[in-house]
Amino acid sequence: MCLLSMRGKVGEVFVTMKVHGPSGSEEIQHVLVDTGAIHSVIEQTLAERLGIRPEARGLFNIVGGEIELPLATAVLEVEGRSFRVPVILGDQNLVGCTTLETLSFAVDPTIHRLVPKHGHLFSVAEPPMVPA
Repeated sequence: MCLLSMRGKVGEVFVTMKVHGPSGSEEIQHVLVDTGAIHSVIEQTLAERLGIRPEARGLFNIVGGEIELPLATAVLEVEGRSFRVPVILGDQNLVGCTTLETLSFAVDPTIHRLVPKHGHLFSVAEPPMVPA
């Protein structure tokens, strides 16, 4: 599961990501934001250093087949926002869509940056009554 870096490509966004675990925290520079990835990935060696342990294993489709990888949860921090999110323990750090949605960020490909966004809350239930 290796992701090739394509520096300078249109729409490409890189961020600084801080990973918090039971044994400490570590900041990683130049982490690719991959809007084609559902989950974020942190390197297995980083997870081990920070005391982040696998909680399950997941099966993922890749080009040419499928692969089983360890899954965990970790507190990821991007641009001052942090939350516990599901992560794949892999071989290269990247920020995926679950983390972007959880932290309320969108990608602006024209300026190569993350921008804050509002979440969406749709329901078939009646809206709550607001006192007048």
